[in-house]
Amino acid sequence: MSQADFMSRLVNRDRIRVTMRDGTVHIGAYMTVAGMAFVLVRKPGAWLDETIGPLTADLVESVSVERAWRDIETERWHKARGERFPGAEPLTAMDYEYRLQRMARAIAAEEDPIRRSQLARQFDDLADAIRLGGGKRAWVRAEGAWSLTSNAPPTLSDLWCSDVASPAYMARPRPQDFDPDPAVRRRRLRLPAEVAEDPRSVPNVLRSLVRAGFRARLALAGDPRYRRGVIQIDLRPGRTGRFLAEAKPQGDTTAWDLSWGGNHNTTALRQASSARRLPAYQELKRLIPSERRFS
Repeated sequence: MSQADFMSRLVNRDRIRVTMRDGTVHIGAYMTVAGMAFVLVRKPGAWLDETIGPLTADLVESVSVERAWRDIETERWHKARGERFPGAEPLTAMDYEYRLQRMARAIAAEEDPIRRSQLARQFDDLADAIRLGGGKRAWVRAEGAWSLTSNAPPTLSDLWCSDVASPAYMARPRPQDFDPDPAVRRRRLRLPAEVAEDPRSVPNVLRSLVRAGFRARLALAGDPRYRRGVIQIDLRPGRTGRFLAEAKPQGDTTAWDLSWGGNHNTTALRQASSARRLPAYQELKRLIPSERRFS
C-alpha cells in the first residue's frame, strides 16, 4: 500500500507517528483541512497544539498509527463513567424508573466529585435510552436529593424555587415516560373528566386562545399543570405586546389573572398602554375567565 493510500484511510484524531525525510519525528493527532493533512503536536508545557504540515509526499518519509481514535474514544468513554452502577439492566418502565431513582440518590449522596460526575454520566446514558426530557431528568435528580432528608413525596415547590416552572427545566415525569417503547411514551394521557369539562382549566383556556388565533403557549406549569400555570400571549412581536394569564387553583375550580408580561420601564409601560388599546386585547379579556374586570 502506498503512503498516500495509507493516509487516506486515517481518521481525524488518530494518533500517528510521522517521520519526515530530514529525520524529524512528530507524534500527535491527525487532522485534515481542505483536503490537506496535518499533525497536531502538543509540546511539553505548551497550552496549545503546534500544527505541523501540510504533510506532503516530498516531506514525509513514513506514517504509522500509534493509536486509532476509536480506541482512544472508547477508553475516554469508559473512564468518564467509571465503575458501572450496580444492578440489573432495566427492561420495563418500572425497571427504568427504579434504576434512575436509585442513581439519583447515589449522585446526591456521593462526596467524591469525580465519582459523582461519573454517576451523572451513567444517569444521562440511561435517560437517553428512553429519551427522557431535560425537565423530567431534573425532577428525578432533585427528588433523589430530596429523598435523603425526607420520606414525604415532594411537591414542585420542594424541588424548585416556585410552584411553577418551565417544563424544560423542571417537570414531574409521567409513569409512561420511563417506558422503553416509544409508542407508549408518546401516548397522551386523558385529563380527568372534571378538568376536561371545566372551561376554566388551563388546557381548555389555552386551547380557546390558540383556536382564536392568538400566539399563546404554556410558559410556566404547576403540578398538576391543568390547574396551575402561566400562559404567555404575544399580541405583538417580542415583548412589546406580551401578556401573562396566570391560573391558580381555587377550591374546585381555577382562578385567572391577566397581567402585562413585558418590562416595566417607561418605554415598556407605554407599550403596555398601547397594547391594551388593540382590538385583540379586548378579545383576549373576553377569553380569559375572571370575576374581575381587567384594565
